[in-house]
Amino acid sequence: MAHARMIQLIAVAICAGLVYSAATFTPAINMGRRGLNMIGAESPVENTPPEYAFAIQAFGAFRSLLTDIAFIRAEQYKRAGRYYDAAQLANWICKLQPRFPTVWEFQSWNMAWNISVTTFTPEERWNWVYNGVKLVRDEGLRYNPRAVNLYKQIAWIYVNKMSDTLDDFHLTYKTYWAWRMHLLLGPPPDPLGEFRLDQSFERLEAEIGKDDPLADAARLEQERRRVERARRAEEEGLPPPAEEADTLAETEGDQDEEADRIVLEAGPTPYELVKKAGYERIKAIDDAPGTLAELHQQFPETREMVARLRELGIRISDEELSEDEYWRDRGLAFTFFARYRRLTDAPSMLAQIERAPSGTADAEELQRFDQILGVRAQNPAGQALLRFLQRKVLNEVYKLDTAHMAYMMEFFGPMDWRCVDAHALYWITQGIIQAGETVSRYGNDKTNSTRIVFFALHHLALHNRMIFEPYPRAIERSYLNLTPDPNFVEPLHQAYVTYGKMIDPEAGPGAGQTYRTGHINLLTRGIQLLYLSDRQPEAAHYYKYLQDTYPYNSDGSLNERYARPLRDFVVDTLFENIETPKDTQLAINGVLVWAYNELAQGNRERYVNLVRWARRELYDRYMAEMSDLATIRLRLPPFPDVQADVLKVWLAQPAVSPWRTLEKSSLWKNLLGLGQAYLVRQVHDDLLPGLTAECDHWNFDVARAFPEPPGMAEFREQRAREGVDKREKTVHTPVQTRE
Repeated sequence: MAHARMIQLIAVAICAGLVYSAATFTPAINMGRRGLNMIGAESPVENTPPEYAFAIQAFGAFRSLLTDIAFIRAEQYKRAGRYYDAAQLANWICKLQPRFPTVWEFQSWNMAWNISVTTFTPEERWNWVYNGVKLVRDEGLRYNPRAVNLYKQIAWIYVNKMSDTLDDFHLTYKTYWAWRMHLLLGPPPDPLGEFRLDQSFERLEAEIGKDDPLADAARLEQERRRVERARRAEEEGLPPPAEEADTLAETEGDQDEEADRIVLEAGPTPYELVKKAGYERIKAIDDAPGTLAELHQQFPETREMVARLRELGIRISDEELSEDEYWRDRGLAFTFFARYRRLTDAPSMLAQIERAPSGTADAEELQRFDQILGVRAQNPAGQALLRFLQRKVLNEVYKLDTAHMAYMMEFFGPMDWRCVDAHALYWITQGIIQAGETVSRYGNDKTNSTRIVFFALHHLALHNRMIFEPYPRAIERSYLNLTPDPNFVEPLHQAYVTYGKMIDPEAGPGAGQTYRTGHINLLTRGIQLLYLSDRQPEAAHYYKYLQDTYPYNSDGSLNERYARPLRDFVVDTLFENIETPKDTQLAINGVLVWAYNELAQGNRERYVNLVRWARRELYDRYMAEMSDLATIRLRLPPFPDVQADVLKVWLAQPAVSPWRTLEKSSLWKNLLGLGQAYLVRQVHDDLLPGLTAECDHWNFDVARAFPEPPGMAEFREQRAREGVDKREKTVHTPVQTRE
């Protein structure tokens, strides 16, 4: 018995010693928890707003039990379709546990993914998804500013719910968000004039400053492109664009040498030009005065502007601006920014081709607005007031730090802030920084954080080139098209190199083994995209990197595909699966469809490149192989007829939405503007009845949407003569008769 008692006493003493020893680690553990934002204030009501403090103090220790009950009841409401009751309970759950990040994270996810999919209209879907963002952005982060998971939750909604195509309403989300940012910021500056072909370079030049080496470089780059487009048009036997005819005549005979010289003189690459222009624009907003007093001090004229704008119902003050106040009927969104966009944006195609376009109800007020701010005259004081309000709305309404936005442009590249993926990248990097780390080196859940960064950058490479024409009367009818952006080849390449080594420190050259395949695929697609976008020097740069970094296959054998010249590498990787004559015909049709898709978005250079490729690399090679009598039956019609056949199929696609009709109209007009009316003439009469019915369905004016190409009368007469000639050529075939 005594022996057993001794053992018990020794055990108790050891236990007490262990407890005491463990207690000595408590301060260090708590310090670590604070560093990871895993512990709240000393008092649960410290620095807590009154409405939250009341709930915490009133229920005390019963808060956890009440939270569980509220969770169960909210789920019941959701299943019963009582979504607003469920949202109200979610709000109460967050008030009961404001310092518990998981509560905010769960309620945001529930709204964006669970409740949203039980609704049916586009506006309802958007409201619930965006409510999931606002809950965390406006409330959750306010009380948990270092909770990295909350930043990831916002980023995941943008990159997975809005950007990915998993949700049937993903285009709705993209359109509604593009409208918010377009209203505030407008389209990004484009020193190369690639986004909107109807805008002159002189106007865009002002975005990056006059007497600026960057502007000079942009001008040289655009000149090189004009020369190259005109040269290629001549090679294809096509009439050059009117504004480029003189350029072609002046440089005939030494076009290649001149183009190469301009590239060498330009200095910065097109990527660097666009990146710097975008950065300087956001930096100018970030540098805007933070208060009206500072604004008036720097630009005294703005004092009178603010006073005169009050006469139009536009109230500008230093008071904090909420999103509800901003978007109310007479809020700044409509009284200031909508008017500014109407004065600066070109009319949307939808507005141009509507059968009965609505008139301007407040034309007089719009004119007074322009007189006060000097919008069209580019009054510096008016521009300063605009930047002041842009900064205010970004900071207070959307909780976006303009300094971090500028840093993002400088670090990652020329993001279009109308794209949801730009905001996914913004919030994930904000979370990394708030955790006390850097964007290029972090250790907190680095695999998942890196995954979101990669998703956002991949989507930007695929979608950042946006053409958005808002239709304010019904935003869901706005025209939105997203196409690949060659300017994000470099940011994504740098991400592979940076994060590949961070995930696997022993990665070796390039992105290492973890991301090796993805990096090679990116570079291959990027080289193709840059080459077809008339940016061969950049394509050659990445091809050289590919050759130097990944010369061997994964099995150690030499990769022979990198031993070919750049042009052959691009051709072979684009058409490596072509084996039979039928494959060739399908490939020609596929490239032409691709070309028409590009031209519908105004990408003239890429269209010309693709048509040239279809002609030289596929059609001409194929016809040369089929030149002997044994294979003459496999020969194709003349190339213009092939183009017209594919165009006819492209334009005859069912218009399931007004967007599709807008794309058709855009392609039609771009073909005429590019001097390819001969293609439009071949399909005009056959397609006009269907296009007329299509326009009638959407209340469009067919004459404005699909104008008759010049020379149709002569074309019809020529076609009639050819038809008579064909009928006169009677073909006699032997007929077997039975004796």
